[in-house]
Amino acid sequence: MRVFKVCLLVIRRRMVMFATYFIIFIGVSIMLSQFSRQSYSSVFEESRPAFTVINRDKETIYTEKMMDFLKEHGTYVPLEDDMEAIQDARFNEAVSYILIIPEGFQDALKDQKPVKLLENMIQDSASGYQMSSYVNQYWGYIQTREKIEENPDREKIADEVSELLNRSVSVEKRQYLKTQPVSEGFKAQYQVAPYIILVICVLCITSIFLSFQRPDIRMRNLCGPLKPFTRLWQMGLGCSCVGIVFWIILTAAGLFLYYDSVKDMDIRITGLILLNNFIMLLLAMAVSVLASLFVRDTNMQNAAANILALGLSFLGGAFVPISIMGDSVLKVARCLPVYWYEECLDEISGLTGFGMENLLPVWKCMGILLGFTIAVLCVTLAVNKQKSGAEESFGTTKTEIGM
Repeated sequence: MRVFKVCLLVIRRRMVMFATYFIIFIGVSIMLSQFSRQSYSSVFEESRPAFTVINRDKETIYTEKMMDFLKEHGTYVPLEDDMEAIQDARFNEAVSYILIIPEGFQDALKDQKPVKLLENMIQDSASGYQMSSYVNQYWGYIQTREKIEENPDREKIADEVSELLNRSVSVEKRQYLKTQPVSEGFKAQYQVAPYIILVICVLCITSIFLSFQRPDIRMRNLCGPLKPFTRLWQMGLGCSCVGIVFWIILTAAGLFLYYDSVKDMDIRITGLILLNNFIMLLLAMAVSVLASLFVRDTNMQNAAANILALGLSFLGGAFVPISIMGDSVLKVARCLPVYWYEECLDEISGLTGFGMENLLPVWKCMGILLGFTIAVLCVTLAVNKQKSGAEESFGTTKTEIGM
């Protein structure tokens, strides 16, 4: 097992660099988990946007009840009916929504072409659309009642519409699983895990292959008594052991950091997340072996590790959620393995049962990820066969094994 021992020796020499990457990843995971806890809360609390109403029409029971209704759902900010004051408020974002009731609006409610309300809100603002929805609901009910009644009693209509809009419904929360769902912090760590797995695997495996690619060492091995198959088998065993040990350390760190969340989760969901992550490890090792055939020195090694890890992770949805990606980006992302890893993670996190229908999308994503792994291995074998017989395969290779 001399080749296997050499593989472990090479990894031990680079242990400081690997530990640095791992510590940085753990720090990023903790920050992401804290951010997730702040962003996602199980307690509902209605937002109260700041709004302004400028009434250029007459004051009636309709406008009075409308103001009472809006003040229950937002924060009223008084403004003068002055263009400069309105522009200043919009520029400084002092208000999210400005409603202007034009003159003659209420008298034209029954007309076929009623006077339109003037609305001004922050572009793409959820709070602005929220207040606009309240206003349109209120005046929509008022207008309907005005049209269907010959002699409408405005005070009665205003009271009934206010009562209708202020009705509340009881909400019952149901949990389909007997255990707690996947916590956002635990999911966040495994969402960005492909990056660190790819970086560490590429650095580790390329370091091992670099050590055996020096022309003098390679020619000596070809003349030695050790068969090529045995040498490759021991190198593969060394790469696999390093990858599995790193995966165990990464898994143990995640379970330790999020023990309070994991202990209440269904063990089957935890197992599926770890299985998906392990398949990602197999893919990362396959990609690393392919990269080893082209890496000639440590500079190329670092460049390959960062380019592969960042490129696949960013486009695959490890750092940017898949749900907010554009259609053009998604077309590219679906051709990358990390996308299917993230898709599988989302499917697992949303499981409400473990029947065949529930697990079919999970097995589909894992199958595609395994398909990528097999395809990369096939490409590696083809490239290695072509390069092994080429004259440049004995070119200059810089490595630290000869120190």
